[in-house]
Amino acid sequence: MAERVCSGIRLIAGEGLCSNVYILEDGKEVLLIDSGDGASLPALDEELITKKIAKVLLTHGHADHINGMNYISADAFLHEADLKILPQLNKYFPEFKIPGNIEKLGSDAIAFGKFRLEIIHTPGHTPGSVCFFEESTKTLFSGDTKFAAGDRGRTDLFGGDEEQITASLEMLGKMKYARLCPGHGPME
Repeated sequence: MAERVCSGIRLIAGEGLCSNVYILEDGKEVLLIDSGDGASLPALDEELITKKIAKVLLTHGHADHINGMNYISADAFLHEADLKILPQLNKYFPEFKIPGNIEKLGSDAIAFGKFRLEIIHTPGHTPGSVCFFEESTKTLFSGDTKFAAGDRGRTDLFGGDEEQITASLEMLGKMKYARLCPGHGPME
């Protein structure tokens, strides 16, 4: 069952390694932030029985955030730096199949119904990690860059960079957001 984040935004909490999936609603269409690894699809199908997925925004290219795209027909968008190195990012997941419906994420803010999502490049966890800031609700979707209670994404996997994630976290620390919606674990 999805948890209400705020007006028009819900969360399907990831279990195990599966990432959280956020649902932004606009009438009969939804926008997803991350698709999970596929494990959350039964809950997603239950929540979206009468809705169409317009698009999916991906915070980074790890399988636990994008493998769900193998089961979703909508297009997804991923930062170019991660798109170029998807096989290397996912060498730890031998059963992973790279989805064919992922395109390059632009740099312009994304408008979806009443929502406007600013794209913030936050390298460090991966070279193409991004966060999405929704202005009207002051919600930061932080992927695996920043977690609740001050935790942050790991940098010991392929493409991780300690200096870059430190700089990304400093930049996020200057932002004025009301709620943090991370890629794993609880919201803050």
